[in-house]
Amino acid sequence: MNLWHNLHSECIATKVEKQNKQQMLELIAQLASKTSALSSIGADAIYSALQQREKLGSTGLSDGIAIPHCSFDNVKEFVIGVVTTKYPIDFEAMDERPSQIFIFLIGPTAYRNKHVRLLSSISKAVKEESVRKELREADSAQDIQHIFESHIEYTDPGFTGHGKSQITVYIQNEKYFNDILEAISSEADGSMAIIETENANQYLYRMPLFAAFWNDQRHTFSRVIIAVINQESINSVVRRVHTIAPDLEHNRGVMITVQNLAFSLGSIDF
Repeated sequence: MNLWHNLHSECIATKVEKQNKQQMLELIAQLASKTSALSSIGADAIYSALQQREKLGSTGLSDGIAIPHCSFDNVKEFVIGVVTTKYPIDFEAMDERPSQIFIFLIGPTAYRNKHVRLLSSISKAVKEESVRKELREADSAQDIQHIFESHIEYTDPGFTGHGKSQITVYIQNEKYFNDILEAISSEADGSMAIIETENANQYLYRMPLFAAFWNDQRHTFSRVIIAVINQESINSVVRRVHTIAPDLEHNRGVMITVQNLAFSLGSIDF
C-alpha cells in the first residue's frame, strides 16, 4: 500500500507566491477543503486547527521543509497535500531558515499512531537533498506525484502478513536520540516504547571492587527504544540507524539488537 494514495492532486500547488506563514496556512486550508474527505469540515475550521497546532510549536523543520498538520474527530481518512513557493518564506522553522516546501497532513484524531508514522515517513523522505531539489523545481501536480511515487515508500502494517521482529536500540549519546526515534517510529505502529535507564556505572561505582573506576554519581543520558516491526522492514531501519550513528563497530554510545519473534499479539499507543 503506497503512502501517496492519500496524496490528492487538488491539494498540490507549485511555485506559489505567498509572503508569510498566515497566507500559507490559509492556502493549505483552502486546498484541503476541496477534497471530499474534508469538504464538510470547511476551510475556516481547517485553518483554525492548523493555527492551533502551530501554537504548540512550529511545524517548520529544517532545510526549507515544513509539515503542517492537524486532525479532526469526524474525519475518516488521511489527506496529504504539497505546496511549494516561488520564494522561501518565514515559517518559524527550527533552524531559523525560511521554508519553501510544505507537505501537509490532515487526518482522523482516532488514528494517532498512523498519524505519527505518516509524519515520520514524510520527514524521512525529504531529508535527502536530491528529493528536496526535485520538489523545488517541480512545475505541476503531476511532477509532484511522480517525485513522491519514485522516492516514498510506506507500508501500512494492517496490510502485511509477514513475521514480526523486535528491534532494541540502546542510546547513550543524546545527539542521536531524536533522529533514531524518528527512524523507528516511521515503521512501528502501536508497538514501540521508550525506557529511561541508568548506565551500569550508576550501580558499579557503589561496589567496592569497582570503586576506583567511577568516583562520582553523575547521571548520563541513557534511553532504550524497543519496537516491534515487520521483518521485511528491519534491514531498512537498521541501515537508517547506522547512517545516523556511523561506525558503530568502533564508536560507543549506540547499540542495536534484533530478534525475530515467534509470536506477537496486540498493540500499544504511542
